[in-house]
Amino acid sequence: MRLAVLAAIVAVMTTAATAAERLPSFPKGTSYQEARQSLIGLGYTPVTLPGADKCYAGDERCQGRPEMSSCSGTGLAYCNFTWRSRRDMLIEITTIGEGINKVHAVRCRANCS
Repeated sequence: MRLAVLAAIVAVMTTAATAAERLPSFPKGTSYQEARQSLIGLGYTPVTLPGADKCYAGDERCQGRPEMSSCSGTGLAYCNFTWRSRRDMLIEITTIGEGINKVHAVRCRANCS
């Protein structure tokens, strides 16, 4: 009986570990445009958050990117972009730089495994 219970626990833990979704990663220096195309290819969809910053005309960091949630107007020109995976994991991509913004960080924000 103990062996059957132990086997059931191991099976559940293995299934949960297998079902865990991995956070996407990008090589240093990856442009957001490249990362965006990769995310789309992986089945992620852009998310427009209520209360997101407005993308102003001429701001190349966010134009045509409904997933932009915020962009700083000063400093290192950080921007945050929100995406949802097929399994409902919500991630945030932070970029840095004006013009060709580069991926700086990837974080899970909800439904993280």
